[in-house]
Amino acid sequence: MAATDRPRSITASAECGDGTRPVRRSSAVRTAAGGAPGINKTISALTSAALALPGLASSVQAAGPMERQWDVGYFHYEEGGERMRVESLKQSLVLPLGDALDLTLNAVRDTISGASPIYNVPEIRCQDGRVFTAPVISVSGASGNAEPSGTRPERPPLNTGDCRLGSARQVMLEDTFQDVRSAGDFKLNYYRGDTSLGLGAGVSREQDYDSRFLSLDLRREINDKLTTLAFGYSLASDTFSPLNKPDFSGDKDAHQILLGLTQVLGRNDLLQINLTLGYDQGYLTDPYKNVYLLSTNAAIDESRPDSRRQWNLLARYNHYFTAFKAALHLDYRYSRSDWGIDAHTLEAAWIQPLGQGWHLIPRLRYYTQSEADFYQSYFETLPASGDYSSDYRLAGFGALGGGLKLTRQVTSQARLDLGVEFYDRQSAYGLQEHADSAFADYGFTVYSLNLHLEF
Repeated sequence: MAATDRPRSITASAECGDGTRPVRRSSAVRTAAGGAPGINKTISALTSAALALPGLASSVQAAGPMERQWDVGYFHYEEGGERMRVESLKQSLVLPLGDALDLTLNAVRDTISGASPIYNVPEIRCQDGRVFTAPVISVSGASGNAEPSGTRPERPPLNTGDCRLGSARQVMLEDTFQDVRSAGDFKLNYYRGDTSLGLGAGVSREQDYDSRFLSLDLRREINDKLTTLAFGYSLASDTFSPLNKPDFSGDKDAHQILLGLTQVLGRNDLLQINLTLGYDQGYLTDPYKNVYLLSTNAAIDESRPDSRRQWNLLARYNHYFTAFKAALHLDYRYSRSDWGIDAHTLEAAWIQPLGQGWHLIPRLRYYTQSEADFYQSYFETLPASGDYSSDYRLAGFGALGGGLKLTRQVTSQARLDLGVEFYDRQSAYGLQEHADSAFADYGFTVYSLNLHLEF
């Protein structure tokens, strides 16, 4: 049986505010916002430093074909508690095609293994000190209306005497899961004057999951190249064929629209504002997640709404400190969906040159989200809405993250990057009112090594 918490990015698998797991995101729209070209030497230094930060390089590229370059990177992702592990190899090749075109080719191969939570069972605590884990009759089936079978286990009377419901415990998928994800995409950019147009497409394939996407983005520089306006659209079409349901498959489409503004505020300051609107429709339920139903002692399939609207606001500010020859990056993200999840993210990074081609980049991040309207750690009876989930990623919680990256410009054409990142999810870190989900707390670490060549 396949696991579901496979990390497509550092945090995408853990935080619904950045993109709920069942919906694969196209990176093309997220990178559609244009940035400031080299306005002057200082801004150029600022943006050059920005290139060291993941996800920002695309927002500061010049309005012209990029130089020929090749990146190859290795990533190791590992969750605590012997959960998921991922080994990833990524490559990216940029080819200028004349004076007005460039082509970017990306490829990634992930090897995934480990275990992940599938549902939660309540714990029953009695005054005499006894602690019971609620008995479970596991039930499979896609409808969520399956009938329990077999002899129903006994449990103490609840909330009428000496025994009451306490917290919960996660039931993990056995640690035998293995999968390989292969993905590739391309993007063709066309430049004319102060305008650039990008067209991209890609595919991703796993044992049980196929995804295809395309994207279109338009950028235009105005105001003597101090202002860049951006528009982007992407469509991802995914098919889920869960291994535990051989006769079932589910399809979903994900649309995203991005509006962006990048403004050079002065000699040392850059501001970027992006607004992203998303609409997902189709099979959004996770087929490997169950909920525990106390009234029947059964673990049944979860059921999520078949559509979701979400909008995200990103505000990014960069400042270059001339005295230190260093740059500060501050990001704030707000996300809201009609599933009831509000999420806030604060992130700061400092890019410090050390001399002799060395750069040091420490980074800190805080995240908090509210819980989905249809989330509970377990259910006594099924809600009338027909939507119910105990997925820990839909719970209310907070997370602290950070990392350290060291880069070395080996030659004028070669750069080596070495990084480590950590993530600590805690129910108590969440700022919004939410039910306690401390039983689902966990953390992960990511190690990365990347070689960048220009030729």
